Amino acid sequence: MQPIPNYEQQVYAAVLGKVIGVYMGRPFEGWSKTKIEETWGRIDRYVNEDRQVPLVVSDDDISGTFTFIRALADSGLYEQTPTAFFGDTWLNYLLEGRTILWWGGMGVSTEHTAFLRLKQGIKAPRSGAIATNGQVVAEQIGAQIFIDAFGMVAPGKPELAAELARRAAAVSHDGEALNAAVVVASMIAAAFVEKDMAKLLDIGIAQISATSLIAQVHRDVRQWCREDGDWRQTFTRISDRYGYHRYGGNCHVIPNHAVMVMAWAYAGNDFHEAQAIVNTAGWDTDCNAGNVGALMGLVVGLDRICEKYDFISPMGDRIILPTADGTSASSDCLSEATAIARIGRQVMHWPQLPAPKDGAWLHFSQPLAQQGFLSDEHSQDSRGALLLSNPDGKALHAHYSVNPGRVARMVLPVCPGAASGSAYQTIGVSKLYSGMTVHADMDCPTPSPARMRLFIAIAATDPQAPPRVIYGPEQPCDGTPRTLDITVPDTALMPVTQLGIDIRCQSPATGIVRCLAVRLGGTARINASALPIVNRLSVPGWIVDADIIRGAFSDDREPVQHFGKNTGRGLAVTGNRFWRDQSIQARVKVHLADEGGLVARYQGLNRFIALVRRQGRLAIIKRFYGDSILADMPCDWPLDQVRELRLHCVDNAITAYLDGQPVLQASDDDLRDGATGLIFSYGLVGFRDIAIESTVRTE
Repeated sequence: MQPIPNYEQQVYAAVLGKVIGVYMGRPFEGWSKTKIEETWGRIDRYVNEDRQVPLVVSDDDISGTFTFIRALADSGLYEQTPTAFFGDTWLNYLLEGRTILWWGGMGVSTEHTAFLRLKQGIKAPRSGAIATNGQVVAEQIGAQIFIDAFGMVAPGKPELAAELARRAAAVSHDGEALNAAVVVASMIAAAFVEKDMAKLLDIGIAQISATSLIAQVHRDVRQWCREDGDWRQTFTRISDRYGYHRYGGNCHVIPNHAVMVMAWAYAGNDFHEAQAIVNTAGWDTDCNAGNVGALMGLVVGLDRICEKYDFISPMGDRIILPTADGTSASSDCLSEATAIARIGRQVMHWPQLPAPKDGAWLHFSQPLAQQGFLSDEHSQDSRGALLLSNPDGKALHAHYSVNPGRVARMVLPVCPGAASGSAYQTIGVSKLYSGMTVHADMDCPTPSPARMRLFIAIAATDPQAPPRVIYGPEQPCDGTPRTLDITVPDTALMPVTQLGIDIRCQSPATGIVRCLAVRLGGTARINASALPIVNRLSVPGWIVDADIIRGAFSDDREPVQHFGKNTGRGLAVTGNRFWRDQSIQARVKVHLADEGGLVARYQGLNRFIALVRRQGRLAIIKRFYGDSILADMPCDWPLDQVRELRLHCVDNAITAYLDGQPVLQASDDDLRDGATGLIFSYGLVGFRDIAIESTVRTE
């Protein structure tokens, strides 16, 4: 099969549709149609401000969709990825109780139940099977809500999408939940080449048994739509025959899938109408609107998503995507779509396209894409001074109007803040660290006396205090292409939370500046005698999986900082997948633990390199869905003795140092980038004088 024209743009439209739907439905998730209509009449816009909650939130519908698809690339097998590996992917990216899922407990949350089965060593698909967890638990809604991306990587191949969906969904679900997931994924795959909704619905149910309940739901709902001509009348029929009262559990798939079919059937090729119907109908609104939006984005195309309502400007493409690998914690729709399209090209055996704009971090290479930038409307001096747009997929346009008392300011989150307006946590790491450089390629099509500059915001040690703002050199908006630069200074171990562009003038000025690309470079550096601790178990800008963090004991000869894990392996890591060649060094004391040491090239809980003291030996271990020893040696290192470790990784070469001397060497071709940090297993390990350096490359 030849590559589909505009494949990358179509994936972006599907991702946008998914995220728009989730954000639209999230503020009133679980409400009834009656309550929604009493409150708003009809949901034809974002209503988060009415509910006094943020629009952009962490949500399992988004996190699961854009995380579980990584299994195809992580396995290296793409369309041949076996079912069991999808379960391994869960164990790599999920921090128990903290990332991606609703952690409602065994037998309450289907996904939490499946996760606990995986931890018990029960492999997928048994982890999600009816025989393991019972029919009610196995047929809840989760498989459907996580599945869209598996259609996006099989464009024009609904049968392939159906097979991938079955394997991925079987980690946690079974029965009719699998059928629902298969229908959604296959419809999305087909929508890359087929835009007629009736045909897409036919294609979807063709992938499942005609005797299944999901197939019967389709037949009934579509017949009712033809007979009724009014979605509210059809909803009454759905509620009577397929409503929650007929099914057990917290959020069964059958009622919600029926509502989705209704929205698709009535809306046809109208994105806005589909969102209005599925959201006004109620029940699991963020899940349903997300699935409906992904398909509708493909059906109408990128140029028609906002034809009746501006869905983009309020959210600016922003995504919060917390996982055990913090790289994408602050992400955007185009970045996630680009990653999915790369996987899709591998699945389809198509050639990869060159990285946009020579591998720029932000490239704005699709119309509408703001890649997380929004006007700063929270500050009085900048409110209303800037309007962002991307009309052609070539640059982000900033239309500004400033004077001596007003500044135009566009801001991009680069590290997630505390959770707000969501039941899901927002842990993650920053994109920017001390020593790194940022370059923004700018164009000024309308010359003016205004001047522009980059800035960064660094979190304050006092959570109640404002961030520290650092500005780069100014450049004139004089019609000449310019490059804005900033080097991240010593951040005093606090994370950089925002990157932005500031436009100001000493006289009234209006105009447009265009941001063509944003590039990262330099060397990330961290030097810490001890890490800053907040809320007992948190380190700002780090992902920490620990049960204990405490200072030195009374008999410690050095002021070590202890990290402990009561059972299992604990980690504290910072950095991201932009980090390549790297070195981490620290003074380490194993107080009482199975192992303790340093981590490099960390890509999740099951993918990293570590240098550890354990069982009287010093070892370089590779965690790659199981431990392997790359090199080791006897090591006379008594408990409570402090020694210096260093782990150095360049290309595929790994060198371990003990007390300044190289002692072990190894090589690895699987892990070439990732975060760095500390490791401590089944006990307590002390650390001090942590020094980290890593080159940064985004392409």
